[in-house]
Amino acid sequence: MNVRELGKSLISVLPVGFRDPVTQLAYELVYRKRHIQGVFKSRQYRGRHGMALHLGCGPNIKSGWVNVDLNSAADLTLDARERLPFADGVFSIIYSEHFYEHFRYPRDIRHLLSECYRVLEPGGIHSFAVPDGEMVLRHYTTREYADHAEAQLRCNPPWCRTQMDHVNYCLRQDGEHHWYYDEETMRLLLEEIGFIDVKRRDFDPTLDLENRRVGSMYMQCIKPKLVPREAASKQDDLDANYITAP
Repeated sequence: MNVRELGKSLISVLPVGFRDPVTQLAYELVYRKRHIQGVFKSRQYRGRHGMALHLGCGPNIKSGWVNVDLNSAADLTLDARERLPFADGVFSIIYSEHFYEHFRYPRDIRHLLSECYRVLEPGGIHSFAVPDGEMVLRHYTTREYADHAEAQLRCNPPWCRTQMDHVNYCLRQDGEHHWYYDEETMRLLLEEIGFIDVKRRDFDPTLDLENRRVGSMYMQCIKPKLVPREAASKQDDLDANYITAP
């Protein structure tokens, strides 16, 4: 019996209410170890500027980018809920795809987006995709977006039999999703942090995965070349609530 099987056996004998928290604690211990390793490894990027950051890369590694994830395939295994171990203004572009919905709202996602703002150079681009929450709800109420319905049937588990099953699975995805976005919600969040020129964009085959084209909301914004003093003050307040790994 390997360690993972042993762990599952031990958890199975716990009271039902303990099983999920204990499982999550075990994951968090692994995440913490990987994050500390990633922080130390990030020292190789000190002194560099004009870099490209791929947040939440999973197994999808972009050549020439700094690929960050808790997945061991990443260049740096970092917990993006923590402060990013980079100096201010060292990235010219930050990209992420189907990652931000995995963060608790509003605290954790505000912190991460504020960190993106901090490490971007003035005039730098923040480009990303999240699941299109408005499309999911519009399809439920109007049955529009036939391509979205086809994608649901292809990607969602077989126990999703009704449209409400599909809505709930899209919003929660077995507990992995914490928040769904429409354009209005994401725009307000980004503008509050200090980003400008916030807008939806088209699918970009040089950045985005084809298998996520349907059902994604693609957005882009810019860090202003002159950073308002208020934005810097907000970042200082956020940083005070987080502990950086050694």
